[in-house]
Amino acid sequence: MATYRALADILDETFVALSSFDCDKLQALEQRIVLLSESNARFEADEIKSVLLKKRRLEIILKNCQINLDALSRLHVRNTRNQWAQ
Repeated sequence: MATYRALADILDETFVALSSFDCDKLQALEQRIVLLSESNARFEADEIKSVLLKKRRLEIILKNCQINLDALSRLHVRNTRNQWAQ
């Protein structure tokens, strides 16, 4: 139960750190998740459902972040190219 709660807390804290662009917090959370994964903990079926929903939510957020970063990168390249053309 404690491992499940720790994982749920890490996912919740990740949402907050992503929304505030807190890179230091994200790195600290990465270390916590690595340590947690090394514990090889197993979850009960009823516990895992809410964690999987949080994981899916995080995947969607990260996918959207990547799409936005790609768009910004294309705009930056286009803007840089246009500056040289003038």
